Amino acid sequence: MQEQIQKPKKAVFRVYSVQDGLIDSPENRVYLTEWNNNLVTYEFAAISANLLAGTGLNYRIGGMYLEFENVASPGDTVTVPTFDRTRGVSYYNNLAGSADRDYLRVDLSAATISSTDSTDFPKGNSVLFSARSAGLTGVHGKTFSDSVNSVIYGAALVSFVDGNDATQDLIYSASYLSAANQQAKLATSQIGVEWELIHG
Repeated sequence: MQEQIQKPKKAVFRVYSVQDGLIDSPENRVYLTEWNNNLVTYEFAAISANLLAGTGLNYRIGGMYLEFENVASPGDTVTVPTFDRTRGVSYYNNLAGSADRDYLRVDLSAATISSTDSTDFPKGNSVLFSARSAGLTGVHGKTFSDSVNSVIYGAALVSFVDGNDATQDLIYSASYLSAANQQAKLATSQIGVEWELIHG
């Protein structure tokens, strides 16, 4: 019997902010939430299979999606959608038809491999991905700015199969933030996400 590809034992993320003008590094981050759970999608298998087969490094995790809404007034929160493991890029493509929702497609700031247990996993079993908001416009052209009350309410960890074509992206995992953890864009800082995958 063939061994099935296994999901990570643990996949969690948390949100932080970095002041404009500072390098996106751990010492410059202000953490805004605790670690949150997320849902690994079915597309994780396509990403893993292509990397294991050596099809191409373009299947590696290339960045994140930061989903946002421009709300009516400062302090307003967003009603998040429901989703399941079938989540794919088509959902994000369909945000083009939304009046006030869009997403940022941002490159990784860093990817760091470490060991949760140096005896069992001396060569590393945990990878920590980081990315932060950038730019003034979402993929579908909606403004991302404090001036229009942009609020980040969701995130996804993504394989950029073709860096120039978002329609080919594969979603590794995704999640949404509770109303209390949703983050309004501020004039002087950017919003980032740390996403950790632990195998073992």
